[in-house]
Amino acid sequence: MNVKISTIIIEDDVHAQNYLATLLEKNFNQIQILGCAGSIQKSVQLIEDVKPELVFMDIELRDGNSFEVFEKISYYDFEVIFVTAFNNFIQKAIEHYAFSFITKPIDDSKLIETVKRYINLHERLFSKKKYLLLSNFIEKCDSRFLLHIGNEHIPVKVNDIIKCEADGNYTKFYMNDGKEHLASNYLKYYEALLEHKGFFKAHRSMLINTRFISSIYKKETIILTNGDNIHVSIRNKSRLSELINTLS
Repeated sequence: MNVKISTIIIEDDVHAQNYLATLLEKNFNQIQILGCAGSIQKSVQLIEDVKPELVFMDIELRDGNSFEVFEKISYYDFEVIFVTAFNNFIQKAIEHYAFSFITKPIDDSKLIETVKRYINLHERLFSKKKYLLLSNFIEKCDSRFLLHIGNEHIPVKVNDIIKCEADGNYTKFYMNDGKEHLASNYLKYYEALLEHKGFFKAHRSMLINTRFISSIYKKETIILTNGDNIHVSIRNKSRLSELINTLS
């Protein structure tokens, strides 16, 4: 007998609520939908009353942004699958901290694949700590995000990263305090996450934090404050010119 996964849906469109509920119930007998809510106030009440294990959450509700829900609840022991129409940067940030996101209009196969992945893993929780890091990352300059290193996730300050270097299937982070971290993700993953945080891709294997640029030599070599010389690839030289104009 399968253990039921207590689930709620936070979505302000009734048709979307019903469609999602039907899709879940049709494909997963483990999923037990215990309620739906379409506003921040009702969502907070539903979470506190039901204490779900899994929450499908639209980002934009009729009375505000659903991130406000996290600011009002006291119960956080659930996983979140966001339903979003936000741009790629926000999607990547959400994906980094939450379990997943589903873009609108809902792709049935993507949703089914995501729920299967959740059922297989079944131990990863969103948690208040992850929400605070996500909120901080999106809204603030001096933000933190999580690096997956071995069997743990550690928070690092974005402004303390000097550079990120591809290392096979991993990415090495060089920090301002001299520490190095080998994170379990491709450089391309972090490029999408950090390009809006003042990072510049010098070549296919290197991201640099523009805060640590000491000088730029002949518009082709970037000298960092730690003394490293980073050669800029031919294809990225035009972007380097744009960077020089921005920083000048």
